[in-house]
Amino acid sequence: MRFPRAKRFGMTRMSEEPLNSAHAQVTRAQRAPHWLLFAAVGFQLGCNGTRPGANSAAGAIARDTKVIHQACDTGSSGAEKIDANGDGKVDITIVRDNGREQCRAVDLNFDGVIDAYTYFDGSGQVVRRENDYDKDGSIDEVSTFKAGQITEKDQSTSLAKRLDTWDFYQAGALVRTERDSNGDGVIDQWWEYPKAGCPLIHADVNNDGRPDPGATIDYCKETGYVPPDRSDRAPASPTFDSKTTIPTETENKIPTETSAPATDKATQSAPAPAPASTKGSSK
Repeated sequence: MRFPRAKRFGMTRMSEEPLNSAHAQVTRAQRAPHWLLFAAVGFQLGCNGTRPGANSAAGAIARDTKVIHQACDTGSSGAEKIDANGDGKVDITIVRDNGREQCRAVDLNFDGVIDAYTYFDGSGQVVRRENDYDKDGSIDEVSTFKAGQITEKDQSTSLAKRLDTWDFYQAGALVRTERDSNGDGVIDQWWEYPKAGCPLIHADVNNDGRPDPGATIDYCKETGYVPPDRSDRAPASPTFDSKTTIPTETENKIPTETSAPATDKATQSAPAPAPASTKGSSK
């Protein structure tokens, strides 16, 4: 019996704990159900005995498990270095080409180790994001984007420096997942999400490379898990993906008793926008 994803859940929480409290709380709220699902499914399906290297059927789906880090030349002479917390150390490095930002590297918890890389297209939209969760300098998660929306997320949930989980999105929503639960490079679990947060998990337990009849788990039905209501999410916290998220000093001005409120409609402030939705994934 194996618990292949429990380690990842613990490491993720440890690595993100030093972040500012709001960001850590939102991140854990978004990530925890996903990693708990992996751990629980590992418990339920692990006893069925998928054997490393056993998948060799002609219909088996093999995946490239190599984690590839896309170059971001943070050492270039023209790179912009930013100290976000005033401790004299570089926390954000922005790399540009002819004035256009290509990528940035961010130390999210100010420990001197880069946690995340973000890459941009010619219009300034995010096209790729990489995250390192265990501080070993190796990427554990790669997310790709199209037109500003996430389309795929490839993960090393075991932190073994090889991919084992592939998430696929439509219109920014997670619709299916493929997993290699035994590390042999062949898909042996297929997750679908007819309802957000409640996957149907199909498994290959006889190692023929295909989902097996009777080996499907309706996660929410089996466990009684109820996905949290996402209609009242907290505002998104800074990701340092754009200049507007870089900390700046502000000045609080207290109006005097002689100050009169503005009556000109042109000078009145617009209503504050509603909190941004945090739907989707990223680090």
